[in-house]
Amino acid sequence: MFCLANQSNPASSMMMSNRWRFIVTLTLIIFLGAGIQFSDSNSLQAQVPKVTASAVVGQDGIVNEDSLKAFVTWATSEFEKLDDLDDGLAILQDLYTDGSDLHSGDIYLVMIGDAGLISFHGKSPQLNKQFVLNQTDGEGTEVFKEMLRATRQEAIKVEYCKYSDPANRSDCTKMTSFAMRYRSAILDREFVTVGGYSQDLGNLCRPITDIDPPDVTADQVVSRETLKMFVDGATKWLLDLRESRGITFTRQLGCQFRIKVEDGGHFRHGTVYLYVITEKGYVFFHATDPYRQGRTVLGNPDLRGDTTFVYKIIEAAKSDSVFVDYYWDDPGNPNDDAEGTLRTTYGNIIKVPPGIFPGDPDLIVAGSFFPGISTAVEDEISEIPSEFVLHGNYPNPFNPSTRIQFDLPERAQVTLQVSDVLGRKVMELPSRVFEAGVNHTIELNAAQLASGTYLYRMVATGSESRYEKTGLMVLMK
Repeated sequence: MFCLANQSNPASSMMMSNRWRFIVTLTLIIFLGAGIQFSDSNSLQAQVPKVTASAVVGQDGIVNEDSLKAFVTWATSEFEKLDDLDDGLAILQDLYTDGSDLHSGDIYLVMIGDAGLISFHGKSPQLNKQFVLNQTDGEGTEVFKEMLRATRQEAIKVEYCKYSDPANRSDCTKMTSFAMRYRSAILDREFVTVGGYSQDLGNLCRPITDIDPPDVTADQVVSRETLKMFVDGATKWLLDLRESRGITFTRQLGCQFRIKVEDGGHFRHGTVYLYVITEKGYVFFHATDPYRQGRTVLGNPDLRGDTTFVYKIIEAAKSDSVFVDYYWDDPGNPNDDAEGTLRTTYGNIIKVPPGIFPGDPDLIVAGSFFPGISTAVEDEISEIPSEFVLHGNYPNPFNPSTRIQFDLPERAQVTLQVSDVLGRKVMELPSRVFEAGVNHTIELNAAQLASGTYLYRMVATGSESRYEKTGLMVLMK
C-alpha cells in the first residue's frame, strides 16, 4: 500500500500548485494502478494524518471524540486506496486483530453498505453479511440509518443509546460514534466506515425459513459422495438465490452458513461446514472461524508438514469430482495432536460475474469431513473403482516425506519399491493390505536417501488380478 507522507502544515497542502497536483496524481497512478478513478475530487483522501485506534482512548480511559473522528477519517482514507481484492482481504486481519492500527480494545471499525448490510465487523465478524438497517437503540433511534447519512467530505457524529441487556432497552448508556463514506475501487460501490459503535448485535442472525434447503445438509455428510452433494448443493442454492432474489439478498447468506443444524441451519454440523477462498489462497469466507477471513492460507502445512494441500484444493476445484486428502486436527480425536486425522475436502469453482471484482477472479467454495466419523451409510455408497489407478505423489518435489495416492478395484496386498534412475533398488516398504476403494495413501519417508530423481513401483496383488504401476519423484534436500 502506498501512502503520501504527512505534511507538517495540513493547510498548506490545500494550496499546492497545479504542477504539484499533477505529479502527485501521476505518482498515485503508477503505484496504485488504474483501478482508482480520479474523476471525483473526493475519491482519494490524500494527506490525511495517521491516527490509530490506540490513540482514541486517553490515559484516563475516556474516549476523545476528536481523536475518534480523526481515526475514522484516516482509516477511511486507507480503505479508499485499496484497488485489489486480495489486498482488501489482507487488511481484514488488522480490522480483527486487537492491538493493530485499526483495532484497540473496544475501539474497532464496522463497514456498512448502503442497503444496511454489515460488510465487516471488527469485533464480531460472525455478523458480517447481516442486515441492520432497521435496528434501533434503546430510545427508538434508527442508528444505522443515521450513519448512512455520512458523506465523503467529513466524518459525521452519530450518538446512540447502548443497552447492556437486549431484553431491556430502557437500560441505556449514551455513546458517540463517527461515520464517513467512501467508494470502494474493489467493489465499485460505496460503504460507510463506522468507529465507536459497540452495541451487541449477536441476536440478529436467524434461520431463513421460507427457502427450501439443498438436498444434502451438513449433518448428512458421511462419505465422499454425500460431501460432493453437500458442496454442489450449497453452491447451486447460493447461485439460484442470487439469480432469483438478486445480489443484495445473497450478501446476507454468510449468516445462514454459520447457523448450526441443531439451531435450524443447513450448512454447519460438527466439523462439516463451508468455506470460500480465492485462487490466490486468501480466505474469503469461513463458517466457523470468521477471524480467518482475509488470511492467506496458501502454503500452510497440514499436521504432517504437507505444504501443498491448499494448492491441491484449488486445482482440484477446477476439475470434476476430485477430492483432496490431508491430515488435520479432529476435535473428536484426542490422540491425533501429533500427526492429525485424515480429512477429505471437495470444492468447486464459482465463476464471479464480470465487473464485480477487479480482474474477475474465481472463488473456490469447499467443504470437508473426517472419513473416520462415517457410519454404515458410507459403506453402502462407497466408491469402488473399475481399475487400478496410481494418482502420483505429493508433494513433488519433496523433503523428506511424500504421500503416494492410488485406487484399488479389489482388496489387495500392496508393495512399494524405490529405485534410482539406473534401476537399482534403494528402498522397499513393508507390504500392506488395502480394501477396495479410492484415494488410498502410502506415506514414504526418504530421509536416508540423497537428493535426486527416483522411480517408485507399486505392485498390488489381489485375489483376481495383479496390478503394477510406476511413477517418478524428486527428492530435494
